[in-house]
Amino acid sequence: EFFMRERKYDDAGLTPKERFQERQSLETKELLIELRSLLDSEQSKDSEFRSRYYKEALNYLNRFWKEIFAYLDDGELPIDNNLAERTIRKLTTQRNNSLHYGSDAGAEMAATYHSVIGTVKLHGSSIWNFIGTFFKNIFNGCRDYVNMVPDKITLAASQC
Repeated sequence: EFFMRERKYDDAGLTPKERFQERQSLETKELLIELRSLLDSEQSKDSEFRSRYYKEALNYLNRFWKEIFAYLDDGELPIDNNLAERTIRKLTTQRNNSLHYGSDAGAEMAATYHSVIGTVKLHGSSIWNFIGTFFKNIFNGCRDYVNMVPDKITLAASQC
């Protein structure tokens, strides 16, 4: 129900202030109370016949209740952290696949590379187009680095 509400807010194009007001509505508070009472009820029942995973899920929800619903107190926060999870997934995979980069300089270079690639993706641009335009500008003598960041370089193919 909470996710359906958030989807409606997205579809309606609500501002963060309007989204906050909706999240603080009586209907939302009633849903929260209903979910909390269901959680308390489920946790108080005899757990002999429950799966280990179900018990773990209930305990997780109980333990992190305030953190899970912290987004209700800020209209700018998303309901989940999927964007952050997707953003770091490739870096985490790379980290697990690479035991080390050979030196601190190698690790810094890899971090810079992943940061640039992640930023280009976040702006919905093609990595190859960005890199091509960036290096074409560099080879043509452009040193206006402030205007060669991913969100600006994709707006105009060549600034120099």
